Amino acid sequence: SNNGGSNNNSGTVTPNTTVSLTKTGFSNNGVASASVTGSSDNFVLKITDSSAAKAEVEDALLAKYDSLDNIKYVAMDISLYNATGTAKIENTSDLKVNVTLPIPDDLVPYAGNNKVAYVVNGKLVDLNPKFTTINGVPCIQFVAPHFSPYTIYVDTSNLSSSVNYSPTSTPKTGDGLAVKWYVSIGLFAMSLLFFALCIPTGIKKKAE
Repeated sequence: SNNGGSNNNSGTVTPNTTVSLTKTGFSNNGVASASVTGSSDNFVLKITDSSAAKAEVEDALLAKYDSLDNIKYVAMDISLYNATGTAKIENTSDLKVNVTLPIPDDLVPYAGNNKVAYVVNGKLVDLNPKFTTINGVPCIQFVAPHFSPYTIYVDTSNLSSSVNYSPTSTPKTGDGLAVKWYVSIGLFAMSLLFFALCIPTGIKKKAE
């Protein structure tokens, strides 16, 4: 299914870019979609398991972090093929491919802490992903400027508190909102209530 292809930037959008997500570790691969700007051809975007991609991703992550102890990652090969899915498109410099993938099962608890990167010349190149939910499935969206090994990864030693998980709870348990948030939301609701009750009396006094 090619849903999610309508929120594209300007440019020629392919009528039908099919996503073939055979990479393991994604149980909701039905929500994956892609759209290509810069060509009116049809394409197949293939996301596959690849031992070569895994090795390249591991080397690039090690080069950046010195150790994989705190890194959770999923490595994959992302390649663009012609409409029949038989010939790989080698020159993609004029194409922008908007990709929407479900967050890999093991990384869902880390929500917006997930990063997306590709490997070029042994180096990790981080992209700027967006996060969305499709049919209740947490998804990550990014523009793929280059076709090569890709990784979705999390640095568990550097989790942001702005995500739905409080830093004190282990992200794996998925506790959701911390108690302090419930307290602050409650106080905010009470202050709104007092405000709503006080305003009308103040307006009446002025009118007199």
